[in-house]
Amino acid sequence: MAIFSLIRIAFIFFKHRLDELFDPFANKLLLLILFFFPKIFFRKRKDLEHRLSDALEEMGPLFIKFGQLLSTRPDLVGNQQAEVLKRFQNNLKPFSSKEAIKIVEQDLEAPISEIFDSFSEEPLAAASIAQVHEAVLKNGETVVVKIVRPGLAKRISTDINSIKFLGGLAELILSDARRLKLMDLIREYELVITAETDLKKEAANAIQTKNFFKGNSLLYIPKVYEDFSSTKVMTMERISGIPVTDMDVLKKENINLKALAETGVKIFFKQLFDDNFFHADMHPGNIFVDNANPENPTYVAVDYAICGSLTEKEQLIIGKMLSEMFNKNYSGVAKTMVNAGWVGEDTKEVELEVVIRTVLDPIFEKPFNEIKFGEMLLYLFDATRKFDLSLPTSLLLLNKTLINIEGLGRQIYPELDLWTTAKPFIQSWVAKKYSPKAMFERFKNDSFALAEKAYELPEKIEIILDNLSRLEEYNSEIKNLKKEIKQSKNNNKFIYMGIAAFLLIAIIVSQ
Repeated sequence: MAIFSLIRIAFIFFKHRLDELFDPFANKLLLLILFFFPKIFFRKRKDLEHRLSDALEEMGPLFIKFGQLLSTRPDLVGNQQAEVLKRFQNNLKPFSSKEAIKIVEQDLEAPISEIFDSFSEEPLAAASIAQVHEAVLKNGETVVVKIVRPGLAKRISTDINSIKFLGGLAELILSDARRLKLMDLIREYELVITAETDLKKEAANAIQTKNFFKGNSLLYIPKVYEDFSSTKVMTMERISGIPVTDMDVLKKENINLKALAETGVKIFFKQLFDDNFFHADMHPGNIFVDNANPENPTYVAVDYAICGSLTEKEQLIIGKMLSEMFNKNYSGVAKTMVNAGWVGEDTKEVELEVVIRTVLDPIFEKPFNEIKFGEMLLYLFDATRKFDLSLPTSLLLLNKTLINIEGLGRQIYPELDLWTTAKPFIQSWVAKKYSPKAMFERFKNDSFALAEKAYELPEKIEIILDNLSRLEEYNSEIKNLKKEIKQSKNNNKFIYMGIAAFLLIAIIVSQ
């Protein structure tokens, strides 16, 4: 089945003559396609921007999601292409209302008339994964009902298998594919896209995010009605707001665009560092603006299907690296990358620092509001490839989110100073994480493990010395040292038990 999907994708690629994007990459294959399907060559062709958009839509949900991402990056694809791709944000072809009602009734196990007082057959919006209908509950509350497209799971599974085939082939042939752990990335994306089809998970993500933003005016999260939600159906509070990219309306309402763009950056860093739980699909179709206070506008976000989190270690690494970059401490950046294991074991920090300095220095010569974060990271990671750069797959969502945030912020306020907005936040977070109190807490949490290792230390040393004693050159000295260790072994155990006791007392006292 995957091979047929692969053939279908290749055919669509050439049908829309996307070989122009990779010239002369696909010329030979193109000739083969034209031999069997000569009418393609004579087809009346649109401009490249619309052909790419049509091809992505025809390929299916996976590729539409990619188009959504590209629509936020005019700096990468050009303003014209980004403008064409904006239709993927919330303006796709809907499926029939009969199918929508059928899915609702099957999943909620009741006739639609018993669930809702009214249900609009005309959808409010249609996206790649689901579409949204307006409805009124029996208690009179106006809500929106999100319904997953029929047959979506099967389609995604087929396309994913095709991509896995290509990824496996690439890892066999290309060393860069192996270095970048391409198959791991594909599996990570599979988890992400599959999660989008489970609205129970999205409901849980929305509720968790709402709890994190209690008492915070930066972001509003609509209420989820769990009694009227399931795997394929989710009922949420009906919100109102201005689409974040509707610049004409935002200006008409006198929205402070600078404050709005900066608020988006603050939301991201709060989610990343304070909550360790972030909305990872913040494309413009999911973001609205509450104009109740034009000088301090509030974001309203929907679609919590894709959310991400990092381990505490990954948080510390990212926070430390960004902080060092802000301070132009390239030695610190290099050290962080080495300690994180992002580069090869034989990497020399001095050599890595030189490369990082060469890449970042010219960029930091520009005013902060001209620095493009995504572009900078692209240059940095490309330059460090020769050190066997390999980023953990858990950072895939984070990178995607950063790209979305930057693209969105630049659309709202092109002079957005991302760095100045984020710098104090990151520095404060790093300082808090490395404070004596935080260090003691981490020490306390690991204290039992440390005590155990301390108790076992004499035996470990003894084993090492026993192995080393086989080396004739140092035989005499090592045997004497081993003898001394054995003689003091019992005394040492009391010392290490004392250490363990001290740690235990410290834990009890600190409670």
